[in-house]
Amino acid sequence: MFRARVRMEVLRELVGVVSTLVPEVKIVISPEGLEAKAVDPSHVAMLVVRLKKEAFEEFNGEPTEIGLDLEKVREVLQLARPGEVLEINYDAPKSRLVVSVGKLSRSMSVVDPQGMSDPKVPSVNPTAKVSLRIEDLRQGIRGSESISDHVTLSLDPEGFALHSEGENDRVDLRLPKDSLLNLETSEPTRSMYPLDFFSNMVKSIVTAETVNLALGNQYPLKLDFTLASGNGDGEFLLAPRVEED
Repeated sequence: MFRARVRMEVLRELVGVVSTLVPEVKIVISPEGLEAKAVDPSHVAMLVVRLKKEAFEEFNGEPTEIGLDLEKVREVLQLARPGEVLEINYDAPKSRLVVSVGKLSRSMSVVDPQGMSDPKVPSVNPTAKVSLRIEDLRQGIRGSESISDHVTLSLDPEGFALHSEGENDRVDLRLPKDSLLNLETSEPTRSMYPLDFFSNMVKSIVTAETVNLALGNQYPLKLDFTLASGNGDGEFLLAPRVEED
């Protein structure tokens, strides 16, 4: 059984984050909240996202799995007004999810979770870490999108840098240590990543004001963030792009 009431903005944020990688996702319900894991078809990026029961106005969940078509949920969200609370009920025997917005109810079929993948989260523990304001990161991304299809992130004891370079142009963002919220690195570290994935990840984070990045030399990027006013958290992993000599 799963029954909940949730503000439109919380559900929209969850759907927005997950849909950066996949159109369908398996939601794992427990009495404490829900969790979803996703890997994009090219296996370049991965996401683990969790919402605590405190993120909901009401939450009643027994251990179960639900396969969701995210576009169907998005269609219901478009009917809701800002601040409106949606009611969600899962009818397990009929394999249907009912979402109510005011006087309107949408009953939708769910995807069989048994046929969906259950990604294994790799052990990724980069040693170089930085916490920074997400708006600073977005500025560097916006500046890079017309220049190149990749971006290089680097850390050293003096600060954080984002760099992209095209055939004739380049963009450099340098954030010194005193403008960062936290910096942990003992030596220079850098790695290149595909800009489209990195950009979509950062753009999907709509309520957090800060993010945590962890990287190594030619090593997967780990991006941690919060959602639902701190009552949820997420973790993106992004494979590095091999730099040409």
